[in-house]
Amino acid sequence: MVKVMRVTAVIVSFMVLIGMALPPVSAGTPSWVEPRALNIVDIAGQVPDSVLDGNILVSGSGGIMQFVSSRQEDDDLIIRARVYPRRVWDPSGQWVTTMPLLGQRPIFDHPGSVAPESWLRLWHGGREISHLLTGAWLSYSAPCLCGPEVNSGAAERYPSRARFLSGLAVEAKGLPIPANLGGECNFFGDYYPLEAEFRVGPQISPRVTYLSEQHDSFQSYVGVGNVGVFQGLMDQMVDRYGWRHPRLALWAPAEANYVMFTYPPMGYDPNDTTLNNLGRPVAGTVRLALDNGMLSQDLVAGGAFPLRAVWQDADQVLYSSHLSLMPPVDRFTPPEYVLPASIAYDPCFVNGDCGSGTLQAIYDATMTMRTIYLKVEPPTEGVQFVPLSVADDSWSGQGLSGRMLAGGGASVLLPLIISHVPSSTPSPTPVPTPPVYPADRPAGLFEPVTGRMLGYLW
Repeated sequence: MVKVMRVTAVIVSFMVLIGMALPPVSAGTPSWVEPRALNIVDIAGQVPDSVLDGNILVSGSGGIMQFVSSRQEDDDLIIRARVYPRRVWDPSGQWVTTMPLLGQRPIFDHPGSVAPESWLRLWHGGREISHLLTGAWLSYSAPCLCGPEVNSGAAERYPSRARFLSGLAVEAKGLPIPANLGGECNFFGDYYPLEAEFRVGPQISPRVTYLSEQHDSFQSYVGVGNVGVFQGLMDQMVDRYGWRHPRLALWAPAEANYVMFTYPPMGYDPNDTTLNNLGRPVAGTVRLALDNGMLSQDLVAGGAFPLRAVWQDADQVLYSSHLSLMPPVDRFTPPEYVLPASIAYDPCFVNGDCGSGTLQAIYDATMTMRTIYLKVEPPTEGVQFVPLSVADDSWSGQGLSGRMLAGGGASVLLPLIISHVPSSTPSPTPVPTPPVYPADRPAGLFEPVTGRMLGYLW
């Protein structure tokens, strides 16, 4: 029997709401911000490394990174990761290696996550190659406390925040990496795979407690969707077996307000039509759900996700100028893989002419994933409260809806409206909000220097 998770009052929410005034926010802060995942820099060091082992930290055009270990050195947190980068053929006649940064880009309707500034060192085959980063160039989205500038149908959600830095110098701690809402580091040569160390200085962070985890078996996804060069294979699978998109039960402890998913990468990247990176692994899409139909946004790696403030998938929303806030969820879908991780490559995957034995092996293969439940208690000082929502494909950004977090400026109080606040607590005076916005809504707690979301209240 599926255990149904109920949305209940969070004790820390009451403590924060009743025990302190709402912190000031800059005059340019928007009336709502899209929720962001909790980045690994706010989890590692508080949760045992064994719990985080193998977690896909980030996924994007620069490939994927998996957690290996963490340690404290002086006042810094050092995160070691296994990197499966991508390669691009440069017009100058040589390969360029492109690898992801620690932030997660919020493409389409996927939630992103912000990583603070750090330093990067690299190893290849056991040999440090950090010197190759001299002259490397970065492309990244600078974090901001702002709404999206384009709708959920666009691949780049915050395009005008993209930056390009070149001619970088390696310092004693490594290559300086600015705070980012996802991005890539690029340098000449074809190096694969890589080991990376990101060094992060002291940060204001939430308190994160590991509660429990569950293990589940899952199988490949069969159904609609863009699967790149493996579309022929998917067509064969659908024709032979029909759709398969199972739901698994969430066995969340009562205190859990964040969830992480750890699963093996799919061994091949079908999204690169050049086939230069076909043999390099990718992450999958996980969804939260409350039934066998309604699905959450795509959750593609990138940290720990809010478990109680969940928005519906953009493809399912047919009205309203914001995606729908879903009722309590009690299940999830496993990664939407075309191929199980154990299946060896066959050219028929691209050609779409696989034999019945190959198709049956794909259909029968199983994989194992871990669902990790966390209790996240946001800091009570140095954060800004901003209502949360998600823009669907009807949203039209008004240029820069926010501004770069540079400090200064006038301050105002932003009210937080929570329906379960005790009647004895004075209600703050509301400010104008878009009429489509519900009066009862979650709010994110953001660190104002980097724009990291450190928790939420509901």
